[in-house]
Amino acid sequence: MAVSEKAINFMQGNMERGKAIPGQSLTNSPETPYRWEQPAEFTNPKEAMLYVFENLTVPETTSNILLSLSKGIGVLDIASITLYTGFTEGKWNPDLMMLLMEPTMYMIMALAEKAEIKYVMDSGDDENEEEILGDRAVEEIEKSIGSLDNMRKQAAQRVSPQSVPQEVREIIEETEIAPSILQRVEQEQEQNQSLLAREE
Repeated sequence: MAVSEKAINFMQGNMERGKAIPGQSLTNSPETPYRWEQPAEFTNPKEAMLYVFENLTVPETTSNILLSLSKGIGVLDIASITLYTGFTEGKWNPDLMMLLMEPTMYMIMALAEKAEIKYVMDSGDDENEEEILGDRAVEEIEKSIGSLDNMRKQAAQRVSPQSVPQEVREIIEETEIAPSILQRVEQEQEQNQSLLAREE
């Protein structure tokens, strides 16, 4: 079978950009698997929740989460990134990752409420879909693609304290956010004001 010049150029371009060649993962040594290919570190949801909460309350992490929320990043997006990172590090499998979604969102919302920061559930909540979707064809494509997004939004609206064990809820309520973290968030917000807002 002859390899076309276009295929060779594609492979060379991927190698130059540092991207993996299609099928490259199948040639990895079985003796050095990726972390997510090994047994997960956590299999108990309660232990995993405590681990997530400990990570969320590290001062630097809390500060970054609160900054992100104050800039309009959705709770759902932060929870997704947090849990996907844990998956790639081999902390949990995809099933446990999905079970942790609602409790993680609850934890992030609790941190935001303690810091008195307004938050949105999903970054796309502020967008008006009617204006974004211009013509009928785009609307039809959005309907077929948007079913997964609708499921995510429905899950975001059903976040309840019952998804978090009582012990974890008590720890959340007792957690105090250091004044230095709140000051950093306020300073970042002041620095990011537009030039017009600064003149007023």
